[in-house]
Amino acid sequence: MSFHVAGVEVKPGEKHAGYRSVGSASTHEVRIPYFVVNGAKPGPVLTVLSGVHAVECTPVEAVLRLAKSVESADISGTLVLVPMVNTEGFHARKPYSNQLDHLNQNKVFPGDPMGSMTRRVAHAVFESFVSKSDYLVDCHSADLGEDATHGMFVYRTDDMDLKSRMIEMARCFDCEYIETTEISGNTGEAVRLYGIPCIMTESGAPYPIREDDVLYHYMGLRNLMRHIGMIDGEAALGDPRVDPPSRRIWAESGGLWRRKVEAGQRVKEGQLLGVVSDLHGEPLQVATAPLKGVVSFLRVHYSVNEGDTLCWVTET
Repeated sequence: MSFHVAGVEVKPGEKHAGYRSVGSASTHEVRIPYFVVNGAKPGPVLTVLSGVHAVECTPVEAVLRLAKSVESADISGTLVLVPMVNTEGFHARKPYSNQLDHLNQNKVFPGDPMGSMTRRVAHAVFESFVSKSDYLVDCHSADLGEDATHGMFVYRTDDMDLKSRMIEMARCFDCEYIETTEISGNTGEAVRLYGIPCIMTESGAPYPIREDDVLYHYMGLRNLMRHIGMIDGEAALGDPRVDPPSRRIWAESGGLWRRKVEAGQRVKEGQLLGVVSDLHGEPLQVATAPLKGVVSFLRVHYSVNEGDTLCWVTET
């Protein structure tokens, strides 16, 4: 079956790289890059997004590698890749929000074709790609001043069959645990609107782009393609815990965050995680691990404000 994107027809056996036009800013056109690899044989439609948050560049690299490594003759079904959703934020090197309307791209799905630019981008992504999908993967990494590695999320739903399918997808990635997150304007709206399984990966930091994190996304996506029958081979499925206990440690006062751990590091209960000091270097807060587990999220900015998350520790 042909895949259609804004007037472009990609026939079975074809591979196409193009741009989906969204609208015009004052000085330039806003458009979204995409790849469609339409297999010669029938099968599912898998859509992969990255760059929803514009400085989360690790998964962008992984998606580009996947696009270059897969040909139409290799697959059954259709692989749709959108390597950079938030092109405006990427251009501006701006975390979280779009410089044109100051909205967070991951808070406005499914979007609005008559709204401001961030909402129009969200609508274009859902209308042109996500709504035509059988499976959706939204690839993220940690944002500016943050670090995370080998993270995995599924979206909350009362449909146990749909949740089971999301967990099966998540098991294709090299993760130790799976966390359930709420649907609130993020790409998980696809679960609610279209009833398709959707997962969100999270691994990497804005810089440097670490090879291990790139491979987490890339190898997981290829393994998922095997699992859903898009490419030959038997998928390797892990057995990660679902929603293990997790504890947030936050800054009790502002100052300097002098961390003693790295993202992904295993820690013992009571182990020193870091110290918040005042601007004279005097300690204000000693942060220790509340349980035995792994540092699943870490603030790497030296500067912290009262109430900022310093890290999460997840039981493993």
